[in-house]
Amino acid sequence: MKTITKQNDGFSGTLTDEVRIRMNDAFEIFRTFFNQKYGKSLVVKGNPGSGKTTFSLELAAKLVDSQPIHYLSSRFTDEPLKENFDFIDQISYRMKQKESEGKKDLKYVSTESLKKLEGIIEETNMKKDNDFSGGLVFDITEVIPEINEIYNFVEKNIDRSSLIILDSIEALAEKYHIDSTLIFSVFQNDLVEKSGAGLVVVLESTGNERLEYYSDGVVSLNNRIVQNYLVRKLRIEKLRGISIGSLPIYSYTLLNGRFTIFDSLNLDYPRRKIGMPGVAEIPPNKVPLGGEEIGKLLQRGGNAVDLGSIVLFHRNTISDRTEMAVDLLKNSLVRTTIADGRGAMDVSSSSYETLKVLMSTTEPDYLTHYITAEKTKRTNQFIINLEGKSMISDFPMEVIEFFMASSKRPNVYIFSTDFLNFTYGENFIGELLSLINELRVTGIIVIIADDNYYRKLSHYAYLTIHFMDVEGCIYLNTGSDDHFVIETKIDDNGWTDYKLTKTV
Repeated sequence: MKTITKQNDGFSGTLTDEVRIRMNDAFEIFRTFFNQKYGKSLVVKGNPGSGKTTFSLELAAKLVDSQPIHYLSSRFTDEPLKENFDFIDQISYRMKQKESEGKKDLKYVSTESLKKLEGIIEETNMKKDNDFSGGLVFDITEVIPEINEIYNFVEKNIDRSSLIILDSIEALAEKYHIDSTLIFSVFQNDLVEKSGAGLVVVLESTGNERLEYYSDGVVSLNNRIVQNYLVRKLRIEKLRGISIGSLPIYSYTLLNGRFTIFDSLNLDYPRRKIGMPGVAEIPPNKVPLGGEEIGKLLQRGGNAVDLGSIVLFHRNTISDRTEMAVDLLKNSLVRTTIADGRGAMDVSSSSYETLKVLMSTTEPDYLTHYITAEKTKRTNQFIINLEGKSMISDFPMEVIEFFMASSKRPNVYIFSTDFLNFTYGENFIGELLSLINELRVTGIIVIIADDNYYRKLSHYAYLTIHFMDVEGCIYLNTGSDDHFVIETKIDDNGWTDYKLTKTV
């Protein structure tokens, strides 16, 4: 048999620093898995509607430019898949069936297990059919053309890290009345272990313990409803030769028919002065809530709310990642506000961190539009000193107007209930509402509210954005049927911003 030399596309069994950095992307993990020294097999299982087919084709999309792929589906035609995966006609058995070269001599691909399967089927046929003629030689590749094409494909691409995708193996087994585990073991022995091909097997059932045991990797997909949120999770159960860490779980969406895995939140702001975002002209009596991305949460379109609006950022769950997501929206709002020369007053528990980030990244002229508040005696041009006895006495309008004298209106006033509770005690809501009534004529009010205070404030809100942490992924919605996951992104200036992706 010919010695197989697998192309590894720059990857090897020992992961480089570059690969480790890219391991947050699950598809890079699978790319590394299939491009190890030997061929590998991967089982994809999950409940109906979890996206097993879409995952398999998304994996093919990541690999198709670097290695040959043979895709065998149980459909009558794969033509509809072309809308979302335009390369499908290059890999689909159904769409390339007319190009079949028929029976070929196999010089390099192992057929040892295939011949054993032929023997089992032949013996079974002899027992069932008393008229069976021992003079006939049974050839499984003639009876099952799909198997013939798979072996021919691996033979043709023996040195090119070929990949076979079976969607699903149960459909092939049922069509020809052969046990699916038996088919898998034949492909695993002949094509994966002895011929260096990769194999992806989609299971229609939620699991086949015997088949999973013999495979080199197992991925499970799950979709469920959690507090009205559609939550999709990909779990890597095993990948031989790959270190997958203690939490190999990824959230994903099937938006637009593609399998998109969400990135982890990562607050890593620049440590140098950078440019400010462009500022669009805003209509009178409107106040932007940040960049255009926030508009996905506003049912009326645009990224602005009416002057005088109260907006709640409701922390449905308390976690570090929820805090990150809230800070991403808050800091983006602050930055776009001061970039326009308008005032932003930040009375929240994270105002100190926001001020540090702004001082590192923002030119002094813009910083004059940002003020915070804290219980301190030190003099600072950015900080209102609080006594902590009464909100009304701590925030008189003349003090606010003094600090925002160089800023134009409308302003943005940000409060967080945990900071107010810590500073004024739990009965601060009455004074907060009195203060809001004075402030709202000059801007909008954003209140970052924990669950217990949200219930007391919700009926005052023009808009509520709910933040919910589900296994480390932060979901946002505004009470509509549309739900979004928040991810970090770097804008053109190098600022750590956010993007919102719909979950379907």
